[in-house]
Amino acid sequence: MRYSVIGTSLSFAAGIGVGSVLPRCPLLLWFACVAVMIAAIILSRWKRPLLSGLLISVALLGALRYQSLPIISASLYKQADNLREITGTIVSYPEDRSDHTTFILSPDHVGAKVFVTLSWKGEDPPQLLYGDRVDVTGAGRAPENFADFDYRGYLARQRVFATMIVDSPKSIQRIGIAGSRIMRLGDKIRHRLLARIDALLPHKEAGLAHGLLLGEKGMMSAQIEDAFRRAGLMHLLAVSGLHLGIFLAGMWFMLRLFGLRPRVTYPVVAIAVLFILWIVGPRVSLVRAALLFAFLALGSILADCGVILRRWVSSYAGLAAAGLVLLAIRPSALWDVGFQLSFAATGAILFLFDPRFRVQQRMTNLAKRAPFPTPIISYPLVLIGVSAVAQAGTAPFLAYHFHALYPLGLIASLIAIPLATLALWGGGMLLLVSWSPLAPWAAKGLQLVLHWLILSVKAISSIPGSLLAVPAWSGIWIGGIVVYLFMLAIYVRDSSSCTLYSTSIVPPVFEVSSDVPSVDGGRRRA
Repeated sequence: MRYSVIGTSLSFAAGIGVGSVLPRCPLLLWFACVAVMIAAIILSRWKRPLLSGLLISVALLGALRYQSLPIISASLYKQADNLREITGTIVSYPEDRSDHTTFILSPDHVGAKVFVTLSWKGEDPPQLLYGDRVDVTGAGRAPENFADFDYRGYLARQRVFATMIVDSPKSIQRIGIAGSRIMRLGDKIRHRLLARIDALLPHKEAGLAHGLLLGEKGMMSAQIEDAFRRAGLMHLLAVSGLHLGIFLAGMWFMLRLFGLRPRVTYPVVAIAVLFILWIVGPRVSLVRAALLFAFLALGSILADCGVILRRWVSSYAGLAAAGLVLLAIRPSALWDVGFQLSFAATGAILFLFDPRFRVQQRMTNLAKRAPFPTPIISYPLVLIGVSAVAQAGTAPFLAYHFHALYPLGLIASLIAIPLATLALWGGGMLLLVSWSPLAPWAAKGLQLVLHWLILSVKAISSIPGSLLAVPAWSGIWIGGIVVYLFMLAIYVRDSSSCTLYSTSIVPPVFEVSSDVPSVDGGRRRA
């Protein structure tokens, strides 16, 4: 029962996959789900039929949840090409770039959304916020697919049926405020923090700080963004579980340093997580990391209070529960590459640090045998392991979706992640003291770290072979290899005959007594 949530989540995801290829028949799926549940209850005295029935019911619920999503009709796409003027509410945090701003608009009396690109080159940028009600005049059109990317399908999963180009800020008129005032306040704080970063750092370093701290890549130069892409480090520019983990690790260490118990530390850190989500915005990777932390924190608190056993708290179950919640809210997220990369990388890292594999213990023992202080050796070893398994977990998806592999990604991570860690902690300190006399000093330290990070990434990306183009089908082949390696690791863990120094899978020959019974019942010497 410890891993029942994993089976539930996988069944729900499988149901979404099946529901996406079946013809739309939600009523039939509902009756099938009820019938299977009744059959499972009738057969409840037998454990296996009961378990199979419950998992099938969950899969049918997943298919039903997917087919209950409203679809964008062909007539709505036809209307997009004639879209010239529209009134609605901004329902995303607007993202400012070097010469334009993008946001998602929810039109009045339309059951879908519009992705708006507002150009303001040579003019003052507009101050748009979440919840602004606006009149927009521009050129609308139905989304078109790229050569190797289903852009229309990607936007459709966000309920976006049209894109609109607006040539000037004068073509947008504010007419009021709607939506969540709390989200609007979070967007306003985010804009103020971005403005303080721009005021304290040079343009090049400020653009990188936008991406590292708040996930805004719009103000970053194309050269720097391309260097991160070629080095396989684009995940550093999207606020995700890595950023949240680095921040929470520092905060956890500080709170525990003051002697706070976990039952007190977890709620304090949870408030910080909610604050980050509020300011940065509900990005899938960040929400996944926040949900994983929430489930693990709840389990740890209940175990600390004696309500449950600590061995019941499982990081795998926490990750599965986070996925289940996200898919229940937005089933179409299963097909988003960001969702797939996020869960693949996190699952691979959890696999590496599974106590049953004793990888961390072996790293610590190896570090203790080195003629250097243990932290100097153990930190690089952990970083190598995390980077290696994360790349193994994400390589199939990168090859399938982006037709690319990054052979130097491991080396790049060894250099970039420590610098990014310093930049995140330094950036957090800068934002805390940005309105105090200490701000210029904090800005100089952060500028130096960001400068070295840019130089390092550019140097790695300039090495021949840093990016390899591969066909899409190779992602399936690589995925098979990765699954085989993980299954082999499980087999080695469970096999008593396999050791770190032997590849033998032959059952060991045990010593037998020298007195072996003979066929005729007597005894003879072996």
